Amino acid sequence: MKERWDGTRDPLAALAAGQPALFEAFVRSETGTLLGFFRRLGATPGEAEDLVQDTIVKLFRSAHRYQSSGRFEAYAFRSARNVWIDSRRRAAVRERALGGSAEEGEETMGALRGEEAEPFEHLESSERAELLREAVLRLDEAHRTVFEMGVMQELSYAEVSDLLGIPVGTVKSRVHHAVRKLREMLGSEGIS
Repeated sequence: MKERWDGTRDPLAALAAGQPALFEAFVRSETGTLLGFFRRLGATPGEAEDLVQDTIVKLFRSAHRYQSSGRFEAYAFRSARNVWIDSRRRAAVRERALGGSAEEGEETMGALRGEEAEPFEHLESSERAELLREAVLRLDEAHRTVFEMGVMQELSYAEVSDLLGIPVGTVKSRVHHAVRKLREMLGSEGIS
């Protein structure tokens, strides 16, 4: 974030108190930061704009039940992360319903196996990507979240730690265990 929005400069606390000016200043100042956040996660420019708008609306609507803890920035990024995860889930559901391309996850599958894809593997890539997606969905929520953010979205462990509000060591441990579980699941399905 470009400015500090915690403590006495909490935009949602001000909005809940009937003073929208600070929230409006937050929106003007941090729209670019949120756009960059979503672009780093892999959103297209248009999608990133939609996700920023969804995040701002989500923050605005939550003002009446928001309890200020002096950590508005963490709350704002958690909200943005949740908007991103929701959009990815909706996209996955649409893709499955439409039988779309499963090229996403192709590189991750190779990374899990510890090798790069060979040209002849292209024919099998959609099947492998679908198996990976299904395996990731079978992880418990805590492991799935850190795996999606740290491996698939390529966020640093520190970024994941900040977004989830958990220690970096916990992030590393969960990623390690998620990868191990995925290797076990994929190995039992003949992908190793």
